[in-house]
Amino acid sequence: RAVELLSAPSVKGGKYTVVLDPMLAGVFAHEAFGHLSESDFVYENDQMKELMVLGRVFGPEILNIIDDGSIPGQQGTHKYDDEGVKTRKNYLIKAGVLTGRLHSRETAAIMGEKPTGNARALSYEYEPIVRMTNTYIDKSNTSFEDMIGDIKLGVYALDSMGGQTMMEMFTFSAGYAYMIRDGKIAELVRDVSLTGNVFETLKNIAMIGDKIEWSQTGGGCGKGGQSPLPVGIGSPHVRIENVVVGGR
Repeated sequence: RAVELLSAPSVKGGKYTVVLDPMLAGVFAHEAFGHLSESDFVYENDQMKELMVLGRVFGPEILNIIDDGSIPGQQGTHKYDDEGVKTRKNYLIKAGVLTGRLHSRETAAIMGEKPTGNARALSYEYEPIVRMTNTYIDKSNTSFEDMIGDIKLGVYALDSMGGQTMMEMFTFSAGYAYMIRDGKIAELVRDVSLTGNVFETLKNIAMIGDKIEWSQTGGGCGKGGQSPLPVGIGSPHVRIENVVVGGR
């Protein structure tokens, strides 16, 4: 693939219907939304307090984003967090509505909510802070073939080359991508970056696939100088309308 990408054209910049593969969709859920759900970030930031209001509609009814430190065998799994709170399944978004956030004992007390089992430390040398465990977009009921079948011109973006977020704005680079033409996967393209407002992007989710895939890269998350902390990242394929794609 690396050799093929040397001669592949850059994608033409513009707005497209984009289908994210499970790796890139999982990274999006972790980086663009998961960190916004960490309560130490929310209560210290007046703008985030206004944006991250429980009960607010963030996406379609098919959208469920979950953090669950109790899933057997995943990278972010542990029975208790580093404050002795049992890990559990925490819905961040349920049926498109913001229903929860991630807490330590401290942030839960400050915000009048319950601890969620998300106080984590890299080792005994560090203070536990609010961190994700296994964060994923839950599956829905759309096959990959149905997801791309009516797309006249779109982008199928795969893998992640990293990115950055600033408040609710994000930019991610796909590892590689293919054009979608008349409902079929077409030519390989490179230099594909996706950018936008996370809340608008969540609302533009049109379809979610029927199978979750978990990243097996063994990567970790960095926050507060504690890196790399093992976390799990998962998602099905996700179709999003009107995504700004940067290229040539």
